Amino acid sequence: MTIVRYKDQSKDIARIFDLMRHSLNELGNKGFRRFIDNARRPENAAHQKVMNILATLSLDPDVIDNVGRNRRKKVSGELPLTPTLKWAEYKGRAFLGLNSSELIIRVALFEAFLKELHRQTLLAEEKLLSLCKPNRPIPLKDIFRGGIQRFKLDEIDRQVREADRLKTNEKARFFRRRLRLPWNDSPNIERDLIKRIDELIRLRHQLVHCDHGTYVRDEDVSDARQLFLQVPAACISAATKIYATHFA
Repeated sequence: MTIVRYKDQSKDIARIFDLMRHSLNELGNKGFRRFIDNARRPENAAHQKVMNILATLSLDPDVIDNVGRNRRKKVSGELPLTPTLKWAEYKGRAFLGLNSSELIIRVALFEAFLKELHRQTLLAEEKLLSLCKPNRPIPLKDIFRGGIQRFKLDEIDRQVREADRLKTNEKARFFRRRLRLPWNDSPNIERDLIKRIDELIRLRHQLVHCDHGTYVRDEDVSDARQLFLQVPAACISAATKIYATHFA
């Protein structure tokens, strides 16, 4: 993945989600009414099916009427046909869902870029492979079974996977010290940047693994857009100088 392609993907994600936010903002009462009508169809079909079954049973008509009345009341409360606070609630939840989805995608794209950058850096300077657990014993069969090139590629994949499991601050330190690819030229700025990125990654983890309703602010999305571009750009800038032949 090149930095140009990464930037293009980031821009495409922004446009897609901005379009959806714009569509929500522009959604008027008529459009929202059509949405409610469509949402009501399966509910009405299920209700009619229940009523048809009840009609075949020997039940008090008042009981059947109560069932129908309660069902209609529930649907009207959940899917009102006229503008109410429920409409505003649905819109608000939709905006929050867009923020959550964009953050999840951006973190995934950012982490994938770092993994590929790490892989390409190891290919650019093979001696870096010897710096990770240099005393680790390696069976000869692992080296000669698939050939030296296959062994080297497998070792690169292994080291990339290990680095990917590091915490955010550990990963940034690894990039700065081991790969010589700092996330920012200034250690002070980098420290603040790492802290904020760690917050965003933890927020994404909370969304995916703990609470899908975790609140993602507009500021979180804005920071993700900015920081997840700054770090790859800084790393690539350093890589083109240090590993010029490979990253030219």
